[in-house]
Amino acid sequence: SLNEIDQAINLINRFGNEISILQCTTAYPTKPKEWGLNVILELKQKYDYKIGFSDHSGDIYACLAAATLGAEIFEFHVVFDKRQFGPDTKSSITIDQASKLVKGIDDIKKSLANKVDKNNIKRFSNLKNIFEKSLSINKSLKKGHTISFNDLEAKKPSNMGIPASKYIEVIGKKINKNLQKWDFLNYDDI
Repeated sequence: SLNEIDQAINLINRFGNEISILQCTTAYPTKPKEWGLNVILELKQKYDYKIGFSDHSGDIYACLAAATLGAEIFEFHVVFDKRQFGPDTKSSITIDQASKLVKGIDDIKKSLANKVDKNNIKRFSNLKNIFEKSLSINKSLKKGHTISFNDLEAKKPSNMGIPASKYIEVIGKKINKNLQKWDFLNYDDI
């Protein structure tokens, strides 16, 4: 309990030792509903120590999730092969999984340390032109036809005519020339 953690911290502090706290559920293997990932956030808010995660789930997912929540220390069991005999085998990861886990945690730490500004999209302007869409006609239409929603299609790339986001502006307008299926729709066509 948090009260027991407080008691342990008070005892350890008397001796001047460094302290870190790891969330651990003693269940072998630990099921996802027992991981207690929410406790990592509680511990980070309550204590000014390094917070970690002690895992017995038998896979890498719990530690990866803990890393996204800011866990800094990870404890887990490792075996050479999941087919070997032993009491901890089911709750352990393999050597290969451990390598993948360490890389995953490193990548998560890099990601968390490098915030993305969703409003700074200048470097994506070329991609936006490729992936954003323009309005096109999804069937051949005769001059004088009144455009309905069912006549329209959003098609890549952008800048080929009317932006797809402006579709409401063209509904109910008449076209002033014949248009072929998949032609892009331009303002001078209506």
